[in-house]
Amino acid sequence: MEIELTTKVDKKLMEQWLSTQENKHIVAGHIGTHLDTYNKSAIPLEYFKNIGVLLDVSGISEEREIEIADIAGIDIPQNSFVLIRTARSENEAYGTTGYFSNHPQLSQDLIDYLLGKKIRFIGIDCSGIRRGDEHEKADRLCESKGVYVIENLMNLDKLVNAINFKVYALWFNDEIATGLPCRIIADIEH
Repeated sequence: MEIELTTKVDKKLMEQWLSTQENKHIVAGHIGTHLDTYNKSAIPLEYFKNIGVLLDVSGISEEREIEIADIAGIDIPQNSFVLIRTARSENEAYGTTGYFSNHPQLSQDLIDYLLGKKIRFIGIDCSGIRRGDEHEKADRLCESKGVYVIENLMNLDKLVNAINFKVYALWFNDEIATGLPCRIIADIEH
């Protein structure tokens, strides 16, 4: 069974945001589900198909940073796509102040832990793995280790009981943009 994890963005909302921006091309890449690539590294083609691992931290993500202890006991294989369910996209509509304001974030220790697992992607159902000035810094660190952050996912609640699933990541290359629009699909084995 295939599950769409890509956030659909209202055309009017996108046009409204872009109308206020000086560099529309750069900003457009960071709207909706996208992959951050500030260092402009080449993403290996084999990254399109991955083992999926869901980290459901929805019970604590709005209270504090997500820590290593919150995912204790979960096997994270090398080359996997780690999906982090905070439930932000379930509780706040994309594009609203509530969606972007004070969004859940991963602790630096957890980011380092995940990087040590040699995964391919960290996907999250909010607007980043860190907030404010630390957002780009965390994305650059991940990218320097061959791990890419994909933001603004949805439907992660549909994977809560999935045991084995694959995640397909399709991105659009762009030599200039630092955010690459992408489509993310989970395939649950029966």
